Amino acid sequence: MVIEESSNYKKDYRKIIINKHMIREQERINNIKNIILNSKNFQELLCSPYKDIYRIEKKKGNLKEYYTTHVNSKFRLFMKPLGKYPYNSLEITSIEFIKIDDRHYGEG
Repeated sequence: MVIEESSNYKKDYRKIIINKHMIREQERINNIKNIILNSKNFQELLCSPYKDIYRIEKKKGNLKEYYTTHVNSKFRLFMKPLGKYPYNSLEITSIEFIKIDDRHYGEG
């Protein structure tokens, strides 16, 4: 699979993760990237045991086309498969990282 990074994600990553020297969070995001890159398609990603380890979940309501994964107890990474909703997960071979969110969890 292919990962595309939005400008919001790059800004959040630099502001939240890099500037605050969050080493464990950097490693966790790199692990998530490796899992995605090693998957053949979106279906394989959603069926892998890593889905439960990294808590890859589909959002509900207005954000139903987005997926999130937990970076730590405060931060979530928002992802979106590239393609038209509803997705045929066998055809999705690219994911976009949208943003890193701490709105619901705050600074602790």
